[in-house]
Amino acid sequence: MQREQGITAGLLPKLGLFVTGGYGRPGLNMLDNDFAPYYVGGIRLSWNFGNLYTQRNNRGIIATNKNQVFAQRDAFLVNTNIDIAKHKNEINKIKAMIQYDDEIIRLQNSIKKSAQAKIAGGTLSVTDLMREINAEDRAKQDKVLHETELMMTIYELKFTTNH
Repeated sequence: MQREQGITAGLLPKLGLFVTGGYGRPGLNMLDNDFAPYYVGGIRLSWNFGNLYTQRNNRGIIATNKNQVFAQRDAFLVNTNIDIAKHKNEINKIKAMIQYDDEIIRLQNSIKKSAQAKIAGGTLSVTDLMREINAEDRAKQDKVLHETELMMTIYELKFTTNH
């Protein structure tokens, strides 16, 4: 808008006032050899006709720049919406993994309890019990890892949406 106004302003003539004065020998009268004050004043009108020739090209450049800005904005919005959809999909996937982790932890816990009962009965070695305890701990660690990933993905979504 301001550039278009600048183009329009460049087409108009410029009007100015000027005053010049001084004191010298000779003054404005060259035949009088004495010191005298002098001054000259007037109105100046200037008009640059070159702007008439470049007006159409300049307006075309401005229109092209506007279209480029709109295209960049649209591309940004499309990319942002794609990122938002990816983050939401990732959040849903991680939530499902956390539910599976809960189920795995529950199953590992029941396996561990069964192994403890077998240890009490003498049909299982302590090494096998330790392996089951480690498997349960690994499942719990996986769940904590997935919860951390969920928090990071939620943060990335909030960062992308600026909320």
